[in-house]
Amino acid sequence: MALSGGRLSGSLYALSVGSPELVVGIFMAMFSVLPALAAMSIGRWVDRMGALPVIRLGVLAVLIGALVPVLWLSVPSLFVMAVLIGFGFNAMSVASQHTVGAMAQGKTAEQRLRNFGWYALGHSASSALGPFISGLLIDHIGFRTAFATMAGFTCVACWLVFKRLRKLPAAAKSEAAGDDQPKPQAWHDLLAAPELRRIYYVSMALACTWDLFIVMLPVLGTRLGFSASVIGTVFSLFAVGTFVSRALMPWLSTRFREWQIMRAAMVIIALVFILLPWASAAAAFMLLGFLFGTSVGFSQPNMLSLLHAAAPGGRGGEALGLRSLIGNSSSVMVPIAFGLAVGPLGVAPLLWAGATLISSALPAAHRGVRHHLG
Repeated sequence: MALSGGRLSGSLYALSVGSPELVVGIFMAMFSVLPALAAMSIGRWVDRMGALPVIRLGVLAVLIGALVPVLWLSVPSLFVMAVLIGFGFNAMSVASQHTVGAMAQGKTAEQRLRNFGWYALGHSASSALGPFISGLLIDHIGFRTAFATMAGFTCVACWLVFKRLRKLPAAAKSEAAGDDQPKPQAWHDLLAAPELRRIYYVSMALACTWDLFIVMLPVLGTRLGFSASVIGTVFSLFAVGTFVSRALMPWLSTRFREWQIMRAAMVIIALVFILLPWASAAAAFMLLGFLFGTSVGFSQPNMLSLLHAAAPGGRGGEALGLRSLIGNSSSVMVPIAFGLAVGPLGVAPLLWAGATLISSALPAAHRGVRHHLG
């Protein structure tokens, strides 16, 4: 809630006080600067120490970040908020994903995918509620109330983590060596396996299109004269789409393999980006936002399931950390590039570039389908 609501509230606040669109792009990028720098370290820490300490650190960082604009509302404070919330949320995500994968250890691929689908529903619910509630509060009460409400939800998360979360699966031991291993293996060894290379390339393309969509909506919505409530509703319908697709995941997991679902989702994403420049009405944006959310919702649990199955023993957290590094690097570069390019080029060429990028990953997904189906 703090992440999704903070992104919308912060970007709209910056625009409301006259900040240029480049500042909005940099603000969005700040959510991913520390995660990009620390992603591999977080993953290795989870492998060595277990998930619980990382989750506790993460929720405290999110809480502090969420409180900053409540106490001091300004554009500089939003940057502090973005850095802290981004780091904390990423730490919690890597540790949580590792835990969900460990819970499915020794079970079927169908069960593993079902577990990741249930896990992803939490992200979908918060992504739907955060922007919707923030947009309503901004329009009817004010920005500070919106930030305070998101901080309140974070207090609930702290209570759950410190009072209710007790036992989590222990960190797995490496299959490559015993405790006398002289030094950890290099991260780029993970790219030696063709399956992992496919997963990481598709993850990169998905991350770039996700970030482009997120940073594009407030800017284009403001240009078209939409209210904060309308923009927040578009974000929320996107999140509703992710929720619907993830709710269907247990049913789909019995009928299709991960790469089959991924390939179909990527085709829909490419079509959405091709059509977006012609969607000048709020209703059209809402429909395309819902379709994009549905496709993204299918992609995350399938990617996590594929990654957990392909990761070497004892390096599951590190493999997730590398995926997080790729995603957060995209979240730094794409918003800044969008802020620099949207003025001279406009929105349409940037969206079509996103369609081209996701289309370039389709051959990798198709090879994954052929590999898994024999």
